[in-house]
Amino acid sequence: MRRLFLTISLATISLGMMAQDITVMHTDSAVTVPADRTNPEFKGGQKALANFLSKNLRYPDAAADYGVEGSVVMTFVVGVDGSLSNISAHDCKIERFNTTKFSQEAESRQKELKKQFALLFAKEGARVIRKMPKWTPGTLNGKAVRVKFDLRISFIDPNK
Repeated sequence: MRRLFLTISLATISLGMMAQDITVMHTDSAVTVPADRTNPEFKGGQKALANFLSKNLRYPDAAADYGVEGSVVMTFVVGVDGSLSNISAHDCKIERFNTTKFSQEAESRQKELKKQFALLFAKEGARVIRKMPKWTPGTLNGKAVRVKFDLRISFIDPNK
């Protein structure tokens, strides 16, 4: 069974109210939430989320051929009932690849491959987000609200 190492960046919160939505931005620092607001949470917390992702996320075979590693930020909305919607990917980055194999390709082909791998990572991230069970919704003043959530997923070559 292939192992997939992934990184989940969940932390610093920036709350902004627009039409009963809370925008939550996550980085690698500690989370601080005012007492009247709570963030949505994967049932079981961050450890359960990491476990879910490690069991369900698949490293694309095409990326393994080139030893490609990268990350993608998945954005989605956690609804008042905990359902996930408006799933999108942004900030797709290719961070490493097998330079020996990659350098054998023409420069235009290298650019094309990088775009293809970023798209593969984005599609896989979206597939896994769609597969997630409902989350515990975020609240504001004790009332469930829709929350925009960013989740960074890193893809590391399992053959390394």
